[in-house]
Amino acid sequence: MLNEGIVDVLFEDRDDVEAILEDCDNPNLYECLLKYGLSTGRFLSLDYKGEEDNEIVNFILDYEFARQIELASQDELEGLGEYEYEFLPDKIRETNKLLTHKGYGLFACPSVGDYYILFISKLENKAKLLETELLDNELIPPGERCIKYYSEV
Repeated sequence: MLNEGIVDVLFEDRDDVEAILEDCDNPNLYECLLKYGLSTGRFLSLDYKGEEDNEIVNFILDYEFARQIELASQDELEGLGEYEYEFLPDKIRETNKLLTHKGYGLFACPSVGDYYILFISKLENKAKLLETELLDNELIPPGERCIKYYSEV
């Protein structure tokens, strides 16, 4: 079973945490997290093949607006929007190059389908996020059950 403490890390607002924990009628907390995160725009779902219409840039802009912060300049975001990539993790790495300077990162939740579930979090949460196994599924290799952070090697 997923540790409920990760909810506090993924969702910093106490109202969000309470809503998830109280409204979760599913015994699988991971599914509740996904449903809530996607319905509120806190998570971004992308097909494994990539984006359509600069979804990552728009996701960053929404995050910035909601928190009244700037994670990247307009020029940096335009460059990110024009960035050509073959595989989505390459774009996530490029995004993290920008966000790292402000102490944030774009993380990927594990998924059982052909899509990525992405979210933005402070890098101070990185160790906690990466050590938490979200999926409780023996058929998925252990390394694939955890949150991922793509960065330059």
